[in-house]
Parts: sequence; structure tokens; C-alpha cells
Amino acid sequence: MSHKNIKLRILSFVVLLSICTTGFAQLDWVKIKSEKSKISFELPETPNLRNQELNGITSEVFSHRDAANIYGIVASNFSGLELDFDHSDPTEYYNQLKEGSLLSSNARLISEQSVSYKRMLGKEIVYTLMVENLEYTYFKRFFFKGQFIYQIAIGGPTRMKQVLLDKKQIFFNSIQFE
Repeated sequence: MSHKNIKLRILSFVVLLSICTTGFAQLDWVKIKSEKSKISFELPETPNLRNQELNGITSEVFSHRDAANIYGIVASNFSGLELDFDHSDPTEYYNQLKEGSLLSSNARLISEQSVSYKRMLGKEIVYTLMVENLEYTYFKRFFFKGQFIYQIAIGGPTRMKQVLLDKKQIFFNSIQFE
């Protein structure tokens, strides 16, 4: 067998292995559904859940950390303030949430763009943060639906960006608003 054939077979095996690994990783994920916050999503494991209330705004905070990534969803209910984002401009709220995400002195905004989900418009920011001399990249999406603001984020070490991007696709594509 020639050297070229061996390299081709090894390359084929590596490609097949990466496809299989990505596919199996998603199959193992756990589906989470919150009736209270009207959202469902998938994570590698069952997340931690905290309920919070601040100034009449109740929130469900879902979080999970695996070996490489950090996942988070904050679903905040503004019904106590009689706000309905389907009938008001959420720009002011978005700007405050974005600024809050970048409060750390070493946070750096990389990009900002509009994203959509089933005809619902949202925003996505990408930013980096230094944590103990290691740079982390975060992808954070904001959606305003009815009386809820949803903040959906995933982050991980920038040096492992491909793993982060693969898991970002699985995570963000699993999100459903009820």
C-alpha cells in the first residue's frame, strides 16, 4: 500500500470519527422544558436551576458547565411590570443587557448582529473575557417575546473555538419558545 493511500485512509477515518462524535454528542443531550418560562432546550446534562426575583421581575436561571463549555439561559418574566415586548420596542432593554454583559474591565465586544427564530427577531453579541490569563469567547443571544426576555449564552476557551462552535450550533438549534 502506498504512502498516499495510507494518508488518505487515515484522513478518511479522522473525518468519519469527527462526524460520528459530533452526531453522538447531540444524542446524549437532555431536553429541558420549562412551562413557567415557556422555553425548551437541550444541554449535555440536566442544568442547575435557580429562581430569582428582583424588583417585581421573576427569573428562571438555568446553568451548566461541562469540561470545556459554560451554558446559561435566563428567562425573565416582566408580567409583574405589565410589559409586553410584542407591543413595545425592546431596544433600551437590549442595550442595558448588552452593557451588563460587558461590565468586566477586560471584556471586549467582537461582534453584534441581528438573529431570527421563526420570524422572531433577536440580537447576538460575541465577546471575549480574560479569566485567569485564559481568554474565553462567549456567544449570547437576546430574545424579547411577550412578557419575557430570554438571554441564552454559551462560552468556552478561545483556544478550543471549534468545540465551542460545534456545541453552540447544537445548543442554539435546540432552543424552542412555547
